[in-house]
Amino acid sequence: MMINKSISFSMILGCAFLVLAAMFSSCASRKPVMVTPDKSFSTIEWTSEELAQDIAIHTLTVTPEASYHLIRLNRSEKPHVHDTHDLVIVITQGKMRFHWKDRSLDLAPGDVIEIPRGTVHWGEKVTSESPEIYAVVTPPFDGKDQREV
Repeated sequence: MMINKSISFSMILGCAFLVLAAMFSSCASRKPVMVTPDKSFSTIEWTSEELAQDIAIHTLTVTPEASYHLIRLNRSEKPHVHDTHDLVIVITQGKMRFHWKDRSLDLAPGDVIEIPRGTVHWGEKVTSESPEIYAVVTPPFDGKDQREV
């Protein structure tokens, strides 16, 4: 029996994010800590330049299979598609409205969203607090695969 590696990886990644979501939602009174083999991130010091951008992105680590990022929505995104990348995001701070082409959902810390490649989506900032999002992108994000629609 042959197993598609990308499906297996997605299933493992999805399970890992469900565990993360449970941890984040049970620790609502404290900011989550993100840990890589090299460092721990309990907070990111966003620069004034990053705070002036609509979307600020810190790359935490990159492996041959995926890249890991902390994203801050300072303003709402425009509808867009990633043609060659899959994303899984976890809301770590703040609230936001997440849109797919045909529906929307309000999100809070601990919520997890899977965004398969080719899916029209965007995030909307809905309060004065900028939401922060932990994102895993497969294959590693090159910064180029984002097409507005």
